[in-house]
Amino acid sequence: MGFLLAKILVLLGAAAVCGGLFAYWWFRRHYEDVTLEYHRSREEWDAWRRDFEERLAARPSADLSPLQGQLTALEAAVRDIPVPEAPDLHPLQEQLAALEKAVRGIEIPTPDLAPIDARLTAIEHALFPVQTQLDELGSAVRAIRVPPPPDLGPVIERIGALQQRIENPPPPKVQVREGSRNLLSHPGHGEPDDLTQLKGVPRVLERRLHKVGVFYFWQIAEWSPEDVKYVDSKLATFRGRIERDDWVSQAGELAASPSAAPRPAREH
Repeated sequence: MGFLLAKILVLLGAAAVCGGLFAYWWFRRHYEDVTLEYHRSREEWDAWRRDFEERLAARPSADLSPLQGQLTALEAAVRDIPVPEAPDLHPLQEQLAALEKAVRGIEIPTPDLAPIDARLTAIEHALFPVQTQLDELGSAVRAIRVPPPPDLGPVIERIGALQQRIENPPPPKVQVREGSRNLLSHPGHGEPDDLTQLKGVPRVLERRLHKVGVFYFWQIAEWSPEDVKYVDSKLATFRGRIERDDWVSQAGELAASPSAAPRPAREH
């Protein structure tokens, strides 16, 4: 173990010696003397400064005689400006003194407020009973118990419901005409269907069907043979159109469209 430590120490010493030799060689190779560079820079600076001073001294001096002449003329002009004499303020001072004396001589009369004080005292005594009555009236008013306001919520709700019914009245319920199965007295709700979509139904025939009580496709789609005969007997010059143009089948298809009116409620 001691031999190993001695060997390590020898190697470390050899490495230190080699490192020192290498450092010495490197510094000797890369060393530069900066003293000469410093002296050279100092001499260049001194030469530049001397040259600058010589060039500055060689410049011609400025001629200030014209400016001096202008200043002299300006000074003479200022001295020649006439200055007015100070005004005589003695008369004004005398007037101010007289005004001050007159103001001090004004006597302000002191009014006799005893009668007014006596009248105010009399009015106060006369108003004492009135003040007493007002105090009693205030106590009586504060003693009055006002009952709580009634609950107007149900009344307001009923008024709102009535107003809603007035603004949006319910649609009238249809009535079936006597002697028929689904002929209506008036349209159930909304606008009637456009019956001119049926083949062979012009506008004049549509108005005739309204008078008979036909307003919707669902009415025609529900007709039985007896209903067809009954309505056909009411069409005057348009008889035979119902069976010839097959209104029942057409109305069944049109009643299923979204634009067709639904079947309204009936009154019995």
